Amino acid sequence: MKALKFTMVAALAVFLFTSCEKDEMMEPETKSGMLPDVVPAKMYTITVENVSVPYHYFEAGAEFGVTGGDAAPPAHPGETITVHFHAGPSHKLSFASMYGASNDWFYAPGDDGIELFPGGTALEGDITSMIYLWDAGTEVDGSTTDEVESNPVGMVSTTEENIQVLLEYNGESMFTLTINVLPGSATPLSPTAWVVHSMDQHPIFMNGELDYGMGLEALAETGNAGPLGEYLEMHSGYVSPVAPVLWAVHAKDEMPIFTNNTADRGEGLELLAETGNPGDLAASLIGMGYHAGAYAVPDGKNSAGPLFPGDTYTFSIDAQPNQYLSIASMLGNSNDIFFAFGDSGIKLNFGNDAQDITDEIMLWDAGTEVNEYPGTKSMDEDEGGVVRLLDDGFMYPDVDKIIKVTIRKSK
Repeated sequence: MKALKFTMVAALAVFLFTSCEKDEMMEPETKSGMLPDVVPAKMYTITVENVSVPYHYFEAGAEFGVTGGDAAPPAHPGETITVHFHAGPSHKLSFASMYGASNDWFYAPGDDGIELFPGGTALEGDITSMIYLWDAGTEVDGSTTDEVESNPVGMVSTTEENIQVLLEYNGESMFTLTINVLPGSATPLSPTAWVVHSMDQHPIFMNGELDYGMGLEALAETGNAGPLGEYLEMHSGYVSPVAPVLWAVHAKDEMPIFTNNTADRGEGLELLAETGNPGDLAASLIGMGYHAGAYAVPDGKNSAGPLFPGDTYTFSIDAQPNQYLSIASMLGNSNDIFFAFGDSGIKLNFGNDAQDITDEIMLWDAGTEVNEYPGTKSMDEDEGGVVRLLDDGFMYPDVDKIIKVTIRKSK
């Protein structure tokens, strides 16, 4: 699938930075196209904010289920722990499970996890060699009195014959992790805390550093994966940037960007919905005579880019009385999903007080690329569908949990 790119094409850069009448450092405008000079135009100021919760991780939990034997934790020799999870090419997997016959030892990958799509291909097969035995450094080894220590987390050994760890890719961004406790193992294995995370993160521990105090100690000393799993899950969820905003001012019955239940027109919506770049669509609309443009500079920044949680775009447009406004902006962490009003936009009849119009915004599917589990983006498969309201069977946050849009008349 196309990478998420927010660098504007040269043509768009002209529209973004050469047509404003005010001080560009104060308010970089994006006006393009002509308005009829019959009735004085009104200026409206629009603010778009990414209100997403800035979760640290993608997906997490704790697995207490055991198969084989008496099917009750911990997992004894001949028994298995299985974890199902979703992930995409930008993700790694970390997990931890107590080495039962110890004071505070646990099995885990390296502190930065396991890359799940090395070279762009899903990792599968026996990954036991990627799993190590670690010492949490919280309890004196060999002690029979729970003697506390405060040592850094460190590796005990790089090879073990107690477990076998397998990874299977099930398709549609789902993996299955299987941990077999081998017959003849010297120890049972506790329930497992796990997390899917970004490439540069160390979510459970860091080699050579003290325990974070987020639940690893309880897991490594008692086998209780609950506190660590709950902490990781509480800080995991879907987060998406919001792409630069395409806008167009138009008449009541016009549908400048798309028509519901009709295939993309090939004027630039596909590029916007799949990559976040509104350049081609802005140029197309201006070429057709629309008063249109795009805005791409987050408030307080000097260069174009997407909105991350807490960021805002603020820009102004001119419109004649009784005209309508349409906008479009990619849901960044998706295949071809975008924010927009209905296909005919909304009427511009707002007053001087800022009005929240987020409830007019909907998530639309451009129908140009097959959707995947939200946040994974592991393929680029043409869909050949129609533009429609998003209804792909996956669970997404409500629009008002991702974006907030306000508008007010400026003059």
